[in-house]
Amino acid sequence: MDDDRLSAAIANSTAFIRALGAAGEGALTIEPEGVLAVVVPVCPERSIVNSVVYGDAASLELAYPQLEWMYDQAGVQAWTVWVPPSDRRALGFLSARGHVLDGEPQTMAMSLEGIATPPDDGSVHWSRGADHALVGAINDAAYGWEGSFERVLGALPEGVGEWYVAYLEDEPAAALITFDEDANCDVNMVATLPRAQGHGLARFLMSRALADARDRSCETTTLVATAAGRPLYERLGYRPFGAVQMWERRDRGQATICSQQTDTNFEDGPLGQLHPLVEHDLALQRAVHRAFGHDLQELLPLV
Repeated sequence: MDDDRLSAAIANSTAFIRALGAAGEGALTIEPEGVLAVVVPVCPERSIVNSVVYGDAASLELAYPQLEWMYDQAGVQAWTVWVPPSDRRALGFLSARGHVLDGEPQTMAMSLEGIATPPDDGSVHWSRGADHALVGAINDAAYGWEGSFERVLGALPEGVGEWYVAYLEDEPAAALITFDEDANCDVNMVATLPRAQGHGLARFLMSRALADARDRSCETTTLVATAAGRPLYERLGYRPFGAVQMWERRDRGQATICSQQTDTNFEDGPLGQLHPLVEHDLALQRAVHRAFGHDLQELLPLV
């Protein structure tokens, strides 16, 4: 499989972001032109689940006031924009608005052609269709996130993604999730507890999940790798396709565009009383309608 096909799979890997749009009360995805963002109010402290991807810097700049407003209204304390390091325009734009570089993981991909099914000889105790909150709890324990992902992943509905857990001495010890999109299997939330490292559990789960994805007619697989995880993925056959930077903004008070008095009586005035942005931003109005099944004007008296 050629590199262009794998690069396209990386560029179009939005399944995890879209899935998070169902993670609990108030969660939603919004799609201004050229931009995709997810808002997850049940986990306001973690930017990785309140994140934005975009097609070009001009689209990001146009959508930014809407994004800022949405995260502020949802009470999100940290959100991030995924940025190619070569996009100097976007980097300068975000830096000027209080975003700081929070990480630079590596995008990776490979073809699923020829993927072998690992032997299920009983040497690894594992399960498919694992409890969502359990997968979250393993990630929390592995990365020191203090309940953030148990809260988020536990709120996702059944039928979203493929969930795997491996056990060590009958105790949950490693986990991952995959999401299919356009014949691509995107791997997320790979984690192994410290006490279980060195037992090959993550490698087994990865091999098992990729074989299952092949059987579901997926042709490629993608992921975003930390420096710690990259050696495992390279041993499995993944190849690097360039770094991506996470430009995070943490709560620094009321967002600029929402600095008006918060005691506005929405019932006494037109839509424009909230902010001119809302009145004229048809994309925002459509996003609200898709998320809630009502027009924005109908929802304002409920705020």
